[in-house]
Amino acid sequence: MHKSTITVANRSAGEWLSSLPTIVILLLTIFLASGEIIHSQLLKIGETSWQGYFELRSAGLVSEPTCNRDPDIESEVARAVREQTAAMADDPLAGIFGSEVDEGAIRQSLESSREICRERWESYQRVQERVTPGVIAFRNLETGVAAVVTGLGNYKRLLLCVLLLICAATTTLQRHHISLRPVRTAKDHYVGTSAQLLANLMLLMSATVYRGQEQISMDQGVQVHDFYLHVFWIMGFSLLSVINLYQLIKPPKDLEQGGGWGHAFLTIPLYSFMCLSAGAQFMSQGYYHGISVYLGMMMELSTMFLNLALYIWIGMMLKQTRMAQLAFDVLRPWNMSPELMCFVVLALAAFPTAFTGASGIFIIAAGAVIYQELIRAGARKQLALAATAMSGSMGVVLRPCLLVVIIAALNRSVTTNELFDSGFKVYVLSIILFFIVSQFFRTQPSRIAPFSEAVPKSIRALAPLAPYALMIIVVAVFFRDVLDRRTDEFSAPIILPLMLIGVLLYEKLSKHVVHIASLALLALIGISFMRIFNGTVEEADVTGLVVRNLLILGILASNYLFDTKPLTEKVVGVNDSEIGKGMESSLRLATNETTGHIGALLMLMALSVSTGGIIERSGLMEMLPETFANIWIATTILVVTMVIIGMIMDPYGAVILVNATIAQVAFANGIDPLHFWMITLVAFELGYLTPPVALNHLLARQVVGDDEVESAKIPPGQASFLRRHEKYALPIIIMLSALLIVSYAPLMSEDLHGWMFQKATFSGGL
Repeated sequence: MHKSTITVANRSAGEWLSSLPTIVILLLTIFLASGEIIHSQLLKIGETSWQGYFELRSAGLVSEPTCNRDPDIESEVARAVREQTAAMADDPLAGIFGSEVDEGAIRQSLESSREICRERWESYQRVQERVTPGVIAFRNLETGVAAVVTGLGNYKRLLLCVLLLICAATTTLQRHHISLRPVRTAKDHYVGTSAQLLANLMLLMSATVYRGQEQISMDQGVQVHDFYLHVFWIMGFSLLSVINLYQLIKPPKDLEQGGGWGHAFLTIPLYSFMCLSAGAQFMSQGYYHGISVYLGMMMELSTMFLNLALYIWIGMMLKQTRMAQLAFDVLRPWNMSPELMCFVVLALAAFPTAFTGASGIFIIAAGAVIYQELIRAGARKQLALAATAMSGSMGVVLRPCLLVVIIAALNRSVTTNELFDSGFKVYVLSIILFFIVSQFFRTQPSRIAPFSEAVPKSIRALAPLAPYALMIIVVAVFFRDVLDRRTDEFSAPIILPLMLIGVLLYEKLSKHVVHIASLALLALIGISFMRIFNGTVEEADVTGLVVRNLLILGILASNYLFDTKPLTEKVVGVNDSEIGKGMESSLRLATNETTGHIGALLMLMALSVSTGGIIERSGLMEMLPETFANIWIATTILVVTMVIIGMIMDPYGAVILVNATIAQVAFANGIDPLHFWMITLVAFELGYLTPPVALNHLLARQVVGDDEVESAKIPPGQASFLRRHEKYALPIIIMLSALLIVSYAPLMSEDLHGWMFQKATFSGGL
């Protein structure tokens, strides 16, 4: 990975030019996402502090009424009668429609106007009498927050555009784009970099043509939105092209000699493959700005992709903590056999996967620790690699996974509650299948330590996790009790980064931070109990609130009654240079790594959207008949199609494509929407574990190391085919079995279908 040698204030130029803008954009995203919550709470505080605050907040903003509160009604009536009489005298049609003036109606109208005027004056004077400097100061704060949130909210597309281009430039400089093989030789470098240069030049051409087309439209009077973004795209793609050109002129000095041309082509980043293939197709159709049009469509989903960037940041901050290592400390006393350890790890890893937004992000964040701990437990390297790649696969159907939220946002046929309820059942099925299949792959008897030995040691190992739990809980309870926002799939992008920052404050800044969190929790618990006693909590919520508070008090007690010192000091599987010693260095390193991963993933997703556009425009989806002979044939065709899509596209771009095309075919053939989307999610995960791309395996290779992956290979003749390719075979068998069961079993039984895909009512969240 290329690193800049120029430093300013002990920070590299790259950190000033990429990591600093990135963290600013991420923090702005959190502020914008929480802005409405903050503003609504400010309004509630204002109304609680000053009765009638909604009137008081207009003080100084509304001018004094100019109407007359005490007009002479009789003289005004007389004047109006004279004017109407004169007007009728000049009207040749007055005789036809009548020439009498209704004085009563005029008087009633003037009296109504007088009452309205008096009410305006009374309202104005009432506000002026009650307004205080405190009201003015609070009003300025509240309206200021509203103005900032509204103003910045109009530039979300710009934030995403700048974030993508800054991170893409950083990723290009670091040579960190996702490819099938890493660059090792000079041939690899020249082939991969040349392909990137061609792809970026194609993007530059597309952006330039698109700007010209929209300029023509504007000249013709057509309204064009966000025209200013074209300048940023052109500048960004120009910068990427210049970086590639510089890299071709000055290649790295540590490149190996030799290598084959076939392997060299595998080093071309996946986004370059997608760009060149999509661009060539668009150009053959005379649609030279096609890629940029689909980039613009990506900007329409700016909130979604900004949230994805936040999830990546969450994952990288998680990597800076010891939580994954401490979790393994709890499992280690059980001395489980490798396959059983993999089963437990995957079952538990599903939940942080759901909270990091997507399978790939969790693999990047915790894959190295998982791999090393499984090797320590005696797992074969092939088995450890399989489990590492699968560690991000089980949780994509669990709350609050961003991918599921996107599915619910794109169509009205399903809700997040329904998807997560069915998703949990699919998760249970998948993890049971892993246990069953892994037993056929085991090379030694299953084992587990006696409960009498393991339980006390595991309980002791749980104690160091108590401070982490308190830091996480205090943020969740603050949002729930103070800001009236649960920790669910909609608020997770806002709340989770703050939770991880709290954990880093405890771990990197001072152990005493947990005392402050404990005091805050005690205060919040005390307030919640007072609300219960005062009867301000709804009766249906009382039991849940009491149970929650008692659990928190239990964690608080365990934190102070038991030894919370970690059992092991060194974190395995993670390079010490990648972990910060202090708070600032940890946030900086997490953001540095986030920048590289955002660039790699967002460029891949951006070009996946264009690839989806090619598939959509090619008419391939229209070749599918609107109706099939029966639902079994329809399900089979759709399952195969979605597995193929999952093999070549990232999940977010794939969901957008499937929702726009295949979903309607499925619904027209009688496939229940909830059933269809569960099939889609499992099919995608199978695609991400299946060659030739196998994205999850590529990410596992990145975090484990290319040399370690190569050392896991078994020469032909020394083992069976399945054993030699266990890292691919085991995940494929498991996920394929899950896909077949999820796809076809509900079609065999209406009762099973109803149980799997019933309407959900659970809302979740602390």
